[in-house]
Amino acid sequence: MKAWMDRTTRAAHPSRRPGRMPARGALLAMSLIIPAVPALADINPWIQSDHYNPAKWDTAGLQTDTPWLHPGTWTPGQEWGWLSGDLQSDNILGSWGGIRDELELKGISFGLATSNQFAANPVGGEREGGASLITTLGAAAFVDFQRLFGIEERIYLQASFQSIARTPSLSPNYVGNLLGVQVSSSSNSNGVTRLVNAAVAAEMFGDTTEIVGGRINAGDDFATLSRACTSLNQAICGNPFVGSVNINFPSYPFSTWGGRIKVKPGEAWYAQVGGYQVYPDFFDLNDHGVEFGIPDGSALLGLAEFGFNLGSRAARPGLPGTYKFGGYVDGETHTNLATGADEGATWAAWAMGEQMLFAEADDKSQGLWAWLALSYSPPDVNELEFMTAGGLSYVGLLPGRPLDTASFVFANGVFSDRLAGQGSETVLEVNYRAQLLPAVYLQPDIQYIIDPDGKSDIDDALVVGFTLGAVF
Repeated sequence: MKAWMDRTTRAAHPSRRPGRMPARGALLAMSLIIPAVPALADINPWIQSDHYNPAKWDTAGLQTDTPWLHPGTWTPGQEWGWLSGDLQSDNILGSWGGIRDELELKGISFGLATSNQFAANPVGGEREGGASLITTLGAAAFVDFQRLFGIEERIYLQASFQSIARTPSLSPNYVGNLLGVQVSSSSNSNGVTRLVNAAVAAEMFGDTTEIVGGRINAGDDFATLSRACTSLNQAICGNPFVGSVNINFPSYPFSTWGGRIKVKPGEAWYAQVGGYQVYPDFFDLNDHGVEFGIPDGSALLGLAEFGFNLGSRAARPGLPGTYKFGGYVDGETHTNLATGADEGATWAAWAMGEQMLFAEADDKSQGLWAWLALSYSPPDVNELEFMTAGGLSYVGLLPGRPLDTASFVFANGVFSDRLAGQGSETVLEVNYRAQLLPAVYLQPDIQYIIDPDGKSDIDDALVVGFTLGAVF
């Protein structure tokens, strides 16, 4: 349940500009893509290792690229959790009186989590004094067919839903910036419930190849860094690259018909390709994630990525690190920003990595991490031409708080020179994620927005807030 927990903090995020999405909201079920807390310390199977060991495949471990396929580690024997007086339970409702334990042994798992993000801009922006509270609830089911039916093949099913309630989001209604300061940058103040994923996955050829298809999104698999999601800024968390702003990039909770093939013959490297259906109005909140047809203007978004691991992530001595290189081609029709004429496909490329710089102990569960992401897209039809993002995070900075994380992050988006009067927008952010109890975390956050929307005539904005999350 842990890896799923934080995903609810990345709520719906249609752009403030029609057909554009300023930032990713990024992993199925309950994760902000900040690795959920117990996962910071170790790689654990999501059910007892004497029955099944999914850590043999990338999707089951701490350094997974597709954690949404499996729930987090399960601890049996939690009774009714808090209702039984056990505040140290991994989930507030524990084992549901033993029901969850029985289902886990059969290969069936459920997740339920909530997050509540508050943000306000007491200083600066287009309108000072704004405040916004976004509440999300996520639910998911996971089925392991190998365990459920006793078959040899490793086949999985995953389905999830999200419900979101919010006041008008801060970025489009008060700050006026592009890189959304909250998990939702939509001006829509109404709540919505939607289908997120409905996917089937199979691991083949000695577990070196994974094939996934169904209602999925690209943002959970491509151009993502776990360390980037110490941020609460939507443009940074999940997919810190230009594509999350420029195109109809499918990312949590907006899924579409798609498929992905990933090859990972060992711990050192992987390669993957994917194709996804995209279309105008992809981020329409009113379709509730059940637009199963082929709308007018549909096209194919194709992505490819290669990555390699260092140190303990590659089962070798040394500090862990991951580096990725990739790109996409978007087949939709785009508008030339200078002439207004329709043009064909566009593309983007990225290079990004995260590296542990210092470890406090041999298990490398605590210490200092750094990450950086660079990306480019042609300026003729793309709002952002360059994006640079990066940061530092320290796990276990304070004595006696081994699971807390303190972070500094930044992002700079350079607008296309075809957009008169817009230069670049910069986000500076500091936050501290405190694990109050195994099932509850609190993350205070401060952001400073320089030249919102790339315009010097909009006052720089100070944004303060917090996220409170819990897993059930």
